[in-house]
Formats: sequence, C-alpha cells, structure tokens
Amino acid sequence: MLAAGVLTAGLVPGTAAAHGGWDDDDDDDQKLTSQQRKLVKTLRDVTDEYRWLDEAIEDGYKKASECVEKKGVGAMGFHYAKNSLIDAKTDARKPEVLVYMPNKQGRYKLVAVEFLSTAKKRPEIAGLKFENGPFPGTFALHAWVWKENPDGMFAAYNPAHRCPKK
Repeated sequence: MLAAGVLTAGLVPGTAAAHGGWDDDDDDDQKLTSQQRKLVKTLRDVTDEYRWLDEAIEDGYKKASECVEKKGVGAMGFHYAKNSLIDAKTDARKPEVLVYMPNKQGRYKLVAVEFLSTAKKRPEIAGLKFENGPFPGTFALHAWVWKENPDGMFAAYNPAHRCPKK
C-alpha cells in the first residue's frame, strides 16, 4: 500500500542512464547483452496478456499514479502496481509495476514494466543496477519492452512520450 500511495503522490524514480537500446531492428538488439535480451524476452512473454489495461486490472494491478512526465526529458506513463509483488525480491517473471500510455483512440496500451524493490542493497538484474526508487528505501528499474525508447531499453523516461493533456 505504501508504494502505491507514494507513487500516487508523484514521487518517481530519477532518470536512468541508458543501458542500450532495443526495438525490432537487429542493430539495436546488438546493444543488449545476452542476459538483457533474455530478460526482455521473458518480460514480453509474461506481460503479453497485459498489453491492454483491462487484463492487468482483472489480475490485481491498480492505478498507482497519473501520467508521469518530466519537462525536457519525456514521460513514463500511467503506473499500475500489484502491491502483493512489492518486496525485496526481484523476479523477471513478476514485474511489480506495469506502465501504460493511451493510444490515439484513448485505449491504454502497455509500453513498459517497472521493477520496484524494497531490498536493503541496490538490486540488479541481467547486469543492470536499479536506480533510487520513488520513495526512500526503494529501488526501481524500467524496461521499455513494448515501446521503443530512443534513450534506451532501460531508461526511466521516454523522450518520445508526452502525457495527454487534461
């Protein structure tokens, strides 16, 4: 509950350094290590059923933030967290947060996942160190597995995204 409340308050992870890029282009795929390519494949496999928001909500993910954007940097999107997964463990098959953006028709589509950890030491997965998380004592790592990010697969913000105007 604490994590969802803090995310709702608008406290979000800082911008990550790009750790390589990924899209359907083989050249970009080469920037990822074999461990990172395996992580991306796993994340795509386990989140395929959540490509549209309705399925995530049915499985217990709840809105944790409005659209998060940082002027001059880009946007993350709308965060949906599954509180029962937020703990000190990191499991590629169980991402704690799903990140959505509306498409042109206004339907929310999955663009990224976010690992959120309460571990005492900074965790890492596939050789990627987590950043400081959205509130003290947490760590986070984004993976743009469903939307290309010009800043890299594991950057926190996507400069190609803007939050919808209210």
